[in-house]
Amino acid sequence: MKLEKQKSNAAIYTRIVTAAVLLFFVFGSTAAQQTVDDLRDNIDERQQQLNQITAEIQDLQQQINRTKQQAASLRNEITLFDLQIRQTEAQITAVELEIQKLSAEILATQITIQEKEGQIEKQKNFLAETLRLINEYDQVGSLEMTLANETFSELLDQIQYADNLQEQIQEALETVRRLKAELEAKKAELEKQLKSQEELGVQLEHTRTLLAEQRGSKEVLLTRTRGQERLYQNLLADAARKQEEVEREIFEIEVAIRQRLGDKTLPPIEGVLRWPMSGILTQGYGNTGFTALGYTFHNGLDIAGPAGTKIYAAGNGVIYATGTGTAAYGNWVVIKHTISADGKVYNIYTLYGHLQSIAVSSGQAVRGGDLVGYEGNTGNTTRLLYGPERGYHLHFTIFDEEGFGIRQGAYQDTYGAYQIPYGYTYNPMNFLK
Repeated sequence: MKLEKQKSNAAIYTRIVTAAVLLFFVFGSTAAQQTVDDLRDNIDERQQQLNQITAEIQDLQQQINRTKQQAASLRNEITLFDLQIRQTEAQITAVELEIQKLSAEILATQITIQEKEGQIEKQKNFLAETLRLINEYDQVGSLEMTLANETFSELLDQIQYADNLQEQIQEALETVRRLKAELEAKKAELEKQLKSQEELGVQLEHTRTLLAEQRGSKEVLLTRTRGQERLYQNLLADAARKQEEVEREIFEIEVAIRQRLGDKTLPPIEGVLRWPMSGILTQGYGNTGFTALGYTFHNGLDIAGPAGTKIYAAGNGVIYATGTGTAAYGNWVVIKHTISADGKVYNIYTLYGHLQSIAVSSGQAVRGGDLVGYEGNTGNTTRLLYGPERGYHLHFTIFDEEGFGIRQGAYQDTYGAYQIPYGYTYNPMNFLK
């Protein structure tokens, strides 16, 4: 009698559990899924707004580029400031939308994680109950099971019940494994999203600071010139003379290095480095004819983009040094890289100049694509009267290990403390992807 009851209970339990599992997967997450769907709609809406803002930022960048190509005048300089301020305001809106979008994505991920955790818990309970039931079957001998069934058909049904429970326990184990793997992946994704949100928060504060500086610089320029073109041109000429001193200082240091080292033979290794910033190449390497600034040889690349654009490490390496100042490269970072070509190992240094702010410190290990800082116009480009042909950009240089050094600037009385990274340079285009 007891065995018949066990058999009947087992059959009923098997059907109930099977139905419960099916109902759980079909209906158990309906409310959570509805919330996630609503969040996805919110994310899509933010993305559409973000696309519009991005298009506006790109249009303003084109206007800025056209203005920079015009003659240096007070009117053009004020126009340039206004365009950059509008662009930075649009960037703030873009970052805020990114944060809102990412916050919705984080919430959706958290809900999914909770759902997966609930599924795992239910599967564990189901698994435990199934194991208990199987254990009860194991307590019944084969002879007892045979005698407890009136017909051979009933005996086969009883065996089939046991087989079904065995199959269900295997399915439950596989489900738990799958859910656990999905949960671990979701948690890793959430950690990545949270880190991105923190970085966006830092970028937002940085961009707001940049906006305040741009507005302040515009007001200072208007105050110093009193709105008169003649005063602007006089101040521009004086600033250009002072800047030429530092530009020539860099040029003469590197000429001396080349004369001492001769022709270096490091072969081009295309693709070993990545582009450090998304933007427009405004000046190449070599004899660019930029004689208006006091030199004809440009020792790197100038890449322009919206003010505050993120700057990334061009490759794996270690932060060799950082510096700040109001002359030469302004706020700069140097990274030491070890690369290989033709079975040989070489060390090179990459310089990132004119940064608005620096996000790394000396001795820090970085990988290609890690954040180094934000694009600015510090250093020689930072004088209020820099002229529309210059402004926000990244100066990117590659130095050979031999002959590389950092020295104190020669015009500290004029500009205050500043340092100059120098050495034998290579054309970055020979190394970039």
